[in-house]
Amino acid sequence: MIPFAQAVDTFLTRLWAEARAQLEGLPNEDLNEWKPQQVAGEINTFYALATHLIGAGEYWVLHAAAGWPIHRDRQAEFRAHGDLASLQARAERWLANAREALASLTEDDLQRVFERRADPAQGLSAIRWTVAECLVHAVEHTALHVGHLQIQRQLWNAEQGRGRSAPSA
Repeated sequence: MIPFAQAVDTFLTRLWAEARAQLEGLPNEDLNEWKPQQVAGEINTFYALATHLIGAGEYWVLHAAAGWPIHRDRQAEFRAHGDLASLQARAERWLANAREALASLTEDDLQRVFERRADPAQGLSAIRWTVAECLVHAVEHTALHVGHLQIQRQLWNAEQGRGRSAPSA
């Protein structure tokens, strides 16, 4: 695996471990339904946020960077419900597939351009990025949502009277 692809794999794996740490120990009902009391406006559940994190990762690494065909309903990610075991299974599949896709990339592949048309119904703008940019965005976007999960877990802990955040991976 080329060094850049190895770095992407390493960081995506670390980031998922941190995301999972924020989800561990949550009752299934809270994983799927809980939202902070003090937040006015729209906020996602833990499960929806983690589903979106994985779905976006699949899109940017497998589809945009590696050209794999995938079916993604971005809007459905924000309505998703399930359990931690199903999230973990999907994340493991994503990371295994990502590792395979990343291992196939060459330095020349990193310069290939990925284009996407705007799809307002899915909340997507048009882009024209190199594969390298798609991969950097995959790490950036994953890290952003890990941060959201960390803050959400801190708020959940505070409401539960636990006062500390979930352990970091």
